[in-house]
Amino acid sequence: MFAFLPLVLLIFNGVVVIWDVVLTGRMAQVRTLPRPFVFLTGLAGFLLVPALVIHLATSDAVTGRSVTAVDWLWPVTVVLFALQAIYAGARRLVNPFVGFFVALYDIIVASDAVLRFVASRGTPLPGAALVVLAATSSAFAFLSVSPTIIASPLFFFVPMTAPAYPALRPSAATFRVFLALVAFGWIVVILSRVFPADQAVNSYGAHDSRREKLQERPANDFDIGLKLFPDLEGGPPPVAIANDIALADSIGVTVVSVTVVPEAMDRAALDSLAHTLDELRSDSTQLIVTMGYHSGLIPLPGRNFSERRRLAAIGPIVRHLRPDILIPAKDPYTAGSAAAGVRPPQFWETYLTRAAAEAHRVDRRVRIGVAASLYESRDSALYAWAASPSSPVDVVGFTLYPSPSGVIPLDAARGAADRWMVESRSTKDHWVFAVGGFPEAHGEASQERAVWSALAWATSRPAIKGLIVAEAGDYGSIRGVRAADGHLRRVAFAIMRAIKGLRETATDSTPAALKGAQRVSG
Repeated sequence: MFAFLPLVLLIFNGVVVIWDVVLTGRMAQVRTLPRPFVFLTGLAGFLLVPALVIHLATSDAVTGRSVTAVDWLWPVTVVLFALQAIYAGARRLVNPFVGFFVALYDIIVASDAVLRFVASRGTPLPGAALVVLAATSSAFAFLSVSPTIIASPLFFFVPMTAPAYPALRPSAATFRVFLALVAFGWIVVILSRVFPADQAVNSYGAHDSRREKLQERPANDFDIGLKLFPDLEGGPPPVAIANDIALADSIGVTVVSVTVVPEAMDRAALDSLAHTLDELRSDSTQLIVTMGYHSGLIPLPGRNFSERRRLAAIGPIVRHLRPDILIPAKDPYTAGSAAAGVRPPQFWETYLTRAAAEAHRVDRRVRIGVAASLYESRDSALYAWAASPSSPVDVVGFTLYPSPSGVIPLDAARGAADRWMVESRSTKDHWVFAVGGFPEAHGEASQERAVWSALAWATSRPAIKGLIVAEAGDYGSIRGVRAADGHLRRVAFAIMRAIKGLRETATDSTPAALKGAQRVSG
């Protein structure tokens, strides 16, 4: 049931856009309205659709660079709607009940749009502005019951037009009251999220690279990597290839990670990806391949998940891509549950055992990995099985992201991971297979601090041999190291400092991932 809430929000936004366009067009023809108001209303309605299209395009790294010069159009348009609503209310051109709540809602929406535009350019924002962004982001997460929605560019506030002429039909009047009530509801939800948003923004303050130091690894047994490209259902996009490979090169990572959707990848797509990675890989650059899931607006568990097809795809994936680590199922109890449904640990144990057999049939050197991401009882049971000596899993890992409430759940997840590692007494290598942050919802500094705190934690645990920062760019979610407009976020320079610092303290030049491969082949 809750899986449909994001679609409901998206449909509602579409309805409001249509209503705005139709209503502004009608008001532009009402001769009794003040001419400045008519001009303001008509301009706002005329710009709404193109501004929205540009806004969506500039939030993705694949399309963002082509229209970034006009990405200011969306905040300007939203501000015009706010001015229109204020004008209508001040001059009593609209029903006071409808006008008040629409105007207040539009003011909040305009503030959000302007602040997001400023934040998207990498400009540091003061604490109060970050609280506003965190509150509006948290409101979407609260209503959709989806913590990850705060990184999605598809969810945004659509401004409402103040209807400055009498409704022609009772149904139209009822719809106006309904929209005013929706505006009131949004206002209440956003205001209710202000205090938690303030706590979320402040939670990152405990993690500062000036106070939180990385643990030296003289044996050079810790690698830092980067996830490249969007989750692939075909060959990687040319723009992503150019940007991500250059970024990995400039940062100096020794491990790269890619995620493929096995049900959608054919031989041509694998050949294209293999050719692209051949240009990047060297004797010391390791590759992690994760088998992800088809992404849809509404998760339909089991509809796009075929165990048979996934197992059949493992052979070609290993043969073409030659990964050092293969993760046959991405995050079984978060992304995996959305794709396959909530399954007991025994389901994933059986699947991973069969996947390991398929992979080793093609290449005995490939190591099999799995990551915990939810940190509850089922994740704990799957981790305990994977970490045991009898399991075919070679590398046990973790996925670490903040949430709408900030970095506090991330700290709790690391605590759970510590307990599991102590209780298992496993001698297997551990990795942090994905770590990141939400640079637009909580500010670029929060993303940097989330990654740095994960690095400080991981380097201080000898069992953990590496960490992957996800992702290189904004691909369907706003959490890239490189923003959609091309600028490097603060986290990029934190990664560079971490790599440089670890290299300066290392006495062994062999990368950690390569040592793991040597242990397996030996």
